Amino acid sequence: MSNLYKIGTETKKKIKEFRTSTARTNSIKALSIKIEPKPSCEIIIDEDEQEELDEMEGVDELAEILPDNSPRFLLTAFPITTKDGFKQTPLVLIYWKPMTVVSQEWKMLYAGALEMIRNECGTFKLIEVSSGLEDDSDVEELKEQLENC
Repeated sequence: MSNLYKIGTETKKKIKEFRTSTARTNSIKALSIKIEPKPSCEIIIDEDEQEELDEMEGVDELAEILPDNSPRFLLTAFPITTKDGFKQTPLVLIYWKPMTVVSQEWKMLYAGALEMIRNECGTFKLIEVSSGLEDDSDVEELKEQLENC
């Protein structure tokens, strides 16, 4: 199944740069990863969304930035302070799959690429978001999941 998907060298480079540049960030950072539709099924960075994500100040802005009709992967750096007082910035992969995505093809395409993306990003923590973050309680739940990484 992994032969279906392709990750270009430019995308791999941007993922690596993101991983190293966010190691000591003081605010949330995210990299939007999407799959180009047929025929290529190439995994790329969504440059249009990336501009907005670069200006994002909090998790609550994700619902405004991300599409409500298409899945995405977000490589996310979320700064936290541990119980011991140490500052950490773990990398978390958010699998954005709002319930309003009606295309079974899109759902299957993203589900099939999940492990490949996870391996490429080098993350152990995965958070699936299907609520669309419409309610404040959904945003708070996501923040709690990110803080407990």
